[in-house]
Amino acid sequence: MEENIENAQIELLKNSGLLSEFVRNSGGNWSITELESLMSRIKEQSITIHPEKVVAMLEAERTALSQKAVGSNEGEQAVSFDDLGLRGKREFLEKELKKRIR
Repeated sequence: MEENIENAQIELLKNSGLLSEFVRNSGGNWSITELESLMSRIKEQSITIHPEKVVAMLEAERTALSQKAVGSNEGEQAVSFDDLGLRGKREFLEKELKKRIR
């Protein structure tokens, strides 16, 4: 019974988006103060999970985010700015910004 409650709380936390938002906003690096703030936000959502479990979930989220970042860079070609003129540089940077904004 207790395991079912814990699993439900874990699903609730995953679905809340708090963890992925936290990892994205922190860039995968966070301080103890930021972690304490996250724990407070989790408690505000009436989610009760042991802090060690939350940290483990954050680590998994960090790993997933870094793998996603590596995967999104696959297939991209390296561009030598030395070979581009001013117009080419501007067009390249505009495309990169549009990709990242999406």
